[in-house]
Amino acid sequence: MRSYSSATFLLALPFITVSGFAHAKSELHQRDGDMTIDVTNHYGVPLQLSFGVNAGFPNFRGDPQPTTLDTDATKTYAVPSGWAGRINVGKIDHPDNSKIEGSFYGAGNGDIDVSYVDGYSVPITCSAGGKVLSGCNLELMDRGCIAPDRVAAWGPDGKPALCANGMRGSDWGPPSSFFAPCAGAAYTFPKDDMANVGMIPETQISCCVGTSCDPSPRQHKRDLSRTKAKAPSLMPRQHKLHKKIHAQ
Repeated sequence: MRSYSSATFLLALPFITVSGFAHAKSELHQRDGDMTIDVTNHYGVPLQLSFGVNAGFPNFRGDPQPTTLDTDATKTYAVPSGWAGRINVGKIDHPDNSKIEGSFYGAGNGDIDVSYVDGYSVPITCSAGGKVLSGCNLELMDRGCIAPDRVAAWGPDGKPALCANGMRGSDWGPPSSFFAPCAGAAYTFPKDDMANVGMIPETQISCCVGTSCDPSPRQHKRDLSRTKAKAPSLMPRQHKLHKKIHAQ
């Protein structure tokens, strides 16, 4: 699912704990038949969440706005049938952050993926039914963000907060050297469709932020995050798996 950073950002829901799930439904404005998305922060520092919805599609329940997700905390969001949108996640609030993207058209017709098409800020994987569906838990920032990518913003610690993806306008890639370790696990260019397993039956999605989160079976088996990025190869490459892109 292609990432779009020009979305309208909306409002934060109250913190929901697993132990409080009995009353979470009312706090979430959740209704029967909704899909829920948990976001858990195992990154080690507080993170910023913001929200976008595709034009003409229904909103998250409760109209969430940008919010802070504390370390080791979880927040849960509900979406109705017909929804398509995204959650931006990063150390600062920025449109090029890593994204959780999805669409939902009722049970059996949900879709979720992790996108680094706009840029990479933090590692994310999303799971359902005990299996990782999409994402990459490798910390890429240590590799060095070099051309065609660029550091788009700096954090309060004086370190790069995110690396903007220089290949976002190249539908078929290839991924840059910086993003290559996560290619096929998270979206690293617009048609990196191996990062999307397609429609799923589950309506409870769990997304985890951090390197301790379960890895995708499609990411590099060896942790390449601490090897430096190199100048990219410009040889054309196409993935043969071509899935429907839901966010137009």
